[in-house]
Amino acid sequence: MVGTVNIYTKTQQFKYLFVASLFMVATLLTANLGHSGKATLKTQPATNKNYLSELVLDGVVEAVNRATMTAEVAGQVVAVNFDVNDYVEKGQILIEIKGKKRKANLSVAKSALLEAQAGYKQAKGEYSRHVKLFEKKLIAAKKMEQIKAAFTTAKARFTAAKAQVDSASETVANNIVRAPFSGYVLERFVHLGETAQIGQPLFSGMSLASLRLFVKVPQQSIIRVKRFNKARAIFGDSEELSLNKMTVFPYADEKTHSFGVRLPLPKNLKGFFPGMIVKVAFKVGYKKRLFIPVESVIHRSEVTGVYSVENGRINFRRVLVGRELDGEMVEVLSGLIEGEHVALDPVKAGQVRLQSLDKKITL
Repeated sequence: MVGTVNIYTKTQQFKYLFVASLFMVATLLTANLGHSGKATLKTQPATNKNYLSELVLDGVVEAVNRATMTAEVAGQVVAVNFDVNDYVEKGQILIEIKGKKRKANLSVAKSALLEAQAGYKQAKGEYSRHVKLFEKKLIAAKKMEQIKAAFTTAKARFTAAKAQVDSASETVANNIVRAPFSGYVLERFVHLGETAQIGQPLFSGMSLASLRLFVKVPQQSIIRVKRFNKARAIFGDSEELSLNKMTVFPYADEKTHSFGVRLPLPKNLKGFFPGMIVKVAFKVGYKKRLFIPVESVIHRSEVTGVYSVENGRINFRRVLVGRELDGEMVEVLSGLIEGEHVALDPVKAGQVRLQSLDKKITL
């Protein structure tokens, strides 16, 4: 009986010592965590801010200068100087069309002009001389009228001859088709030796110097788009470009009931090519959005979250974030509500949470 009592007493003593040791460790740990929390763990509440509301749509890059050159005279193609995808400077010759007859007509017109010019010069001199004589009353009025009529006729012939030369020169110039602007050849419709007809397409080309975006905006949003008249192009990973000028078509498409909007891009913009799809965000108003500091967000593999601090407890909360605001705040799309506090140092908050074993801490 006594032995039994002694064994029980030793066991009880060991149990008491073990419990006391755990209590002391827990006390020291709690004190240490409380001190650490007061010194380093800072929080900030999630707050609502009036933020820009945008309508994001797909836009297509277009070339402002795009044209198809057609034949203005008929004739055989005697020279083709460029092909598809070639770069052409403004004024360079694309195609030459045979036109010996038109050149001959120009020569005839120039000869007639020289003859008319000589007759006009002579008539003008005669008229000036007879005007002085008439003022001195040395010639009759009838003679003066004849001289004046001859001068008027010579002047009219000279004017007609000049017009004939201009017309013939333009016709000869149409034998040569030049590039209206610097750019690239998109299509070539004729070959060397073919006979071109008046109005037949010859070349089509475009310039990359001036580009614009074309977007179809739904009719329910077009009023707000026109009111704010501000947009931005989103491209690449995180690049954007402000667009403060736009042209809204004055009518809606009968099939889609959407309005066309053109937004000019800066001159000689790199990285944009006709036919590309670019996201365009139109400003349409303001909306309250929830924001938290950027540094409070932590990424674990594919999970994004924050450490919320509520009633002295630290909990990991998974959140869905959106755009950043000035590189300091980030929008919270889901996972938090206004007023909830988040730890500004998520790494430290995670360490404290693990060490405290979900015990309350002093903040």
